[in-house]
Amino acid sequence: MRILTIICAAALAAVMFAPASISAHRVICAGDSEDNLFRDNDVEVNFDDGSLVFTHDDDDETVEITDEYELIVNGQAVRLDADEQRLVRKYYESFEHIMEEAKEIGIEGAKLGVQGAKLGIAAAVGSLKLLSPDYDGDDLEKELDHKGEKIERVAAKLEKRAAKLERRAKTLECLHDQLRSDIDELDELGWF
Repeated sequence: MRILTIICAAALAAVMFAPASISAHRVICAGDSEDNLFRDNDVEVNFDDGSLVFTHDDDDETVEITDEYELIVNGQAVRLDADEQRLVRKYYESFEHIMEEAKEIGIEGAKLGVQGAKLGIAAAVGSLKLLSPDYDGDDLEKELDHKGEKIERVAAKLEKRAAKLERRAKTLECLHDQLRSDIDELDELGWF
């Protein structure tokens, strides 16, 4: 039963952490979450050529933060004071870090899922080995426990990384709210 639990946990981790797309062009669709960063559900977020671009689907409004930390709202550069500039930079770097970490966790989760699948195959093969008089249930259990423990250790590390990422996402939410409240051009959009 313990082995089945490990296999299920590994498969679940693979599904939970698997990236939707692994490419230089990353997209997040904000929509169905109650914890949405945005005031509207129809916002798409892209990293495009180093710029972080938010697009409101209903009226094609955009907010862009360049890799030089310039803020552009609907094609117009926004003049920022020093505090606002620091806030935009911190937001951009935080968003970028979260995206990279989520991608890495997804890749590791997928690898963990593959290891879980291999463990399932090993269990199936091991059950065939039970037909041999030289191999018994204790042998199978030892073999699977050893492999399962390794998967459990990796899963525990991955879970800690995911929890840390979740805390960073909460910080990003605070930065987003601060951006909106400090920069009138963002607040006036109504969706950002």
